[in-house]
Amino acid sequence: MNRFKHTVAALLATALFAASIAAQGAAQAPTVSEKKDVAIFALGYYGWAIPLETLGNIDIQIQKVFVDLGRFNILGYTERLSSGGLQQFIATLKKAKEANFVMPEKFQFGEAVLTEAEFNKLVGAFIIATPIVSEFNSRYNSDKGQWETDIKTNVTFIDVGAGGSVLGIAEVKSSGSDKSNQNKSISSAIDGIPMQLQYEVRKVEAFQISTRVLAASGSEIKLQLGRNMGIQKGDEYSIIVSESVEGFKNDAEKGLVAIKDVGSEVSTGQVLYSSIKLTKDVQLHEIPRLGVDAEPFLHIVNGQKLDLPLDPKGDTGSNIIVGLRFPLSRGYYGVRPFGSIQIPVNGVRSFFTAVMVPIDVVFGAEYRLNLGRLSLTPYGGVGASYIYVTEALSGKAADTKDTYIPHIGAQGYLNASFLVTRDMRIFVEGGAEYWLSLASILYTNYGGYGFGAGVSFKL
Repeated sequence: MNRFKHTVAALLATALFAASIAAQGAAQAPTVSEKKDVAIFALGYYGWAIPLETLGNIDIQIQKVFVDLGRFNILGYTERLSSGGLQQFIATLKKAKEANFVMPEKFQFGEAVLTEAEFNKLVGAFIIATPIVSEFNSRYNSDKGQWETDIKTNVTFIDVGAGGSVLGIAEVKSSGSDKSNQNKSISSAIDGIPMQLQYEVRKVEAFQISTRVLAASGSEIKLQLGRNMGIQKGDEYSIIVSESVEGFKNDAEKGLVAIKDVGSEVSTGQVLYSSIKLTKDVQLHEIPRLGVDAEPFLHIVNGQKLDLPLDPKGDTGSNIIVGLRFPLSRGYYGVRPFGSIQIPVNGVRSFFTAVMVPIDVVFGAEYRLNLGRLSLTPYGGVGASYIYVTEALSGKAADTKDTYIPHIGAQGYLNASFLVTRDMRIFVEGGAEYWLSLASILYTNYGGYGFGAGVSFKL
């Protein structure tokens, strides 16, 4: 009898242990995102005089953002909610979950009128997006001699399944200007919406992509999901390890992966760093980025010195150049385009109360070779400069139509950077650049061998 009791106890202990292991395995099973159903209302407005054409154009841009993101099944609506109508709509969604809720034949939320069938269809959606213009200002600026437009759009995301709770609010501010046409200034402001809105949507925790490692080989991994969920080259994912602390789940970042290639359902990632060995089913989580890096830098260029044209040949010496470079990161991996602006400090001049500042604008491309935290990046570009003149007493920019392009030039550098944190690199670089003067009455040629350093911030 005692032997039977011991046998039963052993079997129960084994079963409990197996169940515990299975439960831990289930708790640690990686999460893989799926497309979410979202119903998008037309753009609402309240108290703003907005041309209908403008509303329609913003509607198109907002719909395009959700399509391009690739992680949503989209249901579009032509009804527009006002700010007050949005609050009514959320309140009605919460009441609809109550047992004693009486369904009316029609629902009216400000200017929007929905039938019972339309309301039920919305309730069946996972998420509802309600974009509303919270600010609109288009006017003529006589000081600058141009039309200027500012638009502020808020997109509220409502979780229907959670009884109308708000998942997040994406706020987008965009501006545009045009010298002669108000409609063009409005269009310019509208064109600034998509990139910002994509970033704001991807910042909402509920919409960020979670996925898993399928296979690992050296510093490369294959991960589940690709174009089917809108993953792009240059996207970054954190390596996540989950642990239980006193019954509470704690997710810890253990590394960083950059997407180097995207297939239909599988993507390839480059491991930039990891404190754990990557194996199948390791959890990955999207890091939302705006899609551009900001790289302030300082160069010392030795050779021909930028100076006033007293000596046509120019003097030898050093040029101090400060600048800001913007490589595009989202959608690119190895080869990336960039734009930069830089100021040759030697060229800043003052005449009485006026200050003259030459500004170089450069466009080019770089090739980034990632070697873990270390990266080697040769880059080159061509550019032209213009002179910005400001008058100290009035604080206004002076007219410089005859001297917009005092120099044209080219540059080439080799950049070596180190990833200090997941969001920041430090770098040194060396190379050469030369700028040819087109306004000999103002400046000489300048350039030579350059060396510099800076910091790169992932935006």
